[in-house]
Amino acid sequence: MRKLVVSIAVIIALLSSCKDNDQSNLLPNVTGKSGEVVLIIEAEHWNSDIGTEFKNTLSQSYPALPQPEPMFDLVHIPYNSFSNIFKTHRNLIFAKVDKNIPEPKILIQENLWAKPQLIINVIAPDAKSLEDVVREKRDLIVDRIMKKEMERYAANYKKYEQIVIADQLERKFGVRLTVPRGYSLDLDTTDFMWIENRGRGDVVQGILVYSYDIPEVELTTSYLFAKRNQFTKRFVPGPEAGSYMAVETESTPYRREITVNNINVIELRNLWKVENDYMGGPFISLSFVDEKLNKVINIDGFVYAPQFDKRDYLRQVEAVLNSVQQVN
Repeated sequence: MRKLVVSIAVIIALLSSCKDNDQSNLLPNVTGKSGEVVLIIEAEHWNSDIGTEFKNTLSQSYPALPQPEPMFDLVHIPYNSFSNIFKTHRNLIFAKVDKNIPEPKILIQENLWAKPQLIINVIAPDAKSLEDVVREKRDLIVDRIMKKEMERYAANYKKYEQIVIADQLERKFGVRLTVPRGYSLDLDTTDFMWIENRGRGDVVQGILVYSYDIPEVELTTSYLFAKRNQFTKRFVPGPEAGSYMAVETESTPYRREITVNNINVIELRNLWKVENDYMGGPFISLSFVDEKLNKVINIDGFVYAPQFDKRDYLRQVEAVLNSVQQVN
């Protein structure tokens, strides 16, 4: 009897899952530009400290770009203007005061009106607690939207993955990246690979993968930048004789230690320049230790887009970096 009950429970769960999948398959694709967020909030709250907190959260500067760009492109509308045209948007935030709830809360929904959609509901019993919860949970809100944006890029890249490049990375460095169509392998040496995508105008999105023996010193920011400079001086020349890529020393680096696909990595963001020339742009790097290979593996993504905003180009490269998987 117990086995029968368990079996019935499993069948119900499977049928429920199939139903959810069927419903999701019937949904339209999301609308809106990458990095865009629609905030549904009453005008009285938008024009108050609550609105200021949302602006500080969603329109804060994206880290380590040469010119200020917002984390997200924020669009706000009142509830009475929320119509069907907005329901399929990729990122929706509903902010509301509800006197019937005892305490503030944040509820996450996905794929309600479209796919792959993210909906964040921020609800509080009064205006002051709504302001407070936005301030206290700003990192959660930003991280959740960023995670969804990365998932969308990753799903698209997987459709057009270049297996040959992924296989070569695995053979050389013991890692795989989901490198989408458009990228080409520009340089492949013993301990360094340069993968590049050239877009409209002069836009370049580059990925540098390199490794070296685990040092006896700590992997400080200055050490990792010095190693990057060693490799780029050797392998990433500039347009003029004697010019080469290097880390910009006049900008403020951004560092955090995170986990990406169960790998403990050091994430660094900063600007790069070309010594003896005028080129430059932003970059992001992931560094981690591979104990089996006795190597430090570095995966670096950079952008050169002199006539355009850099944020979305860098996010696209970041999505490739975040696909990293250790396979050795």
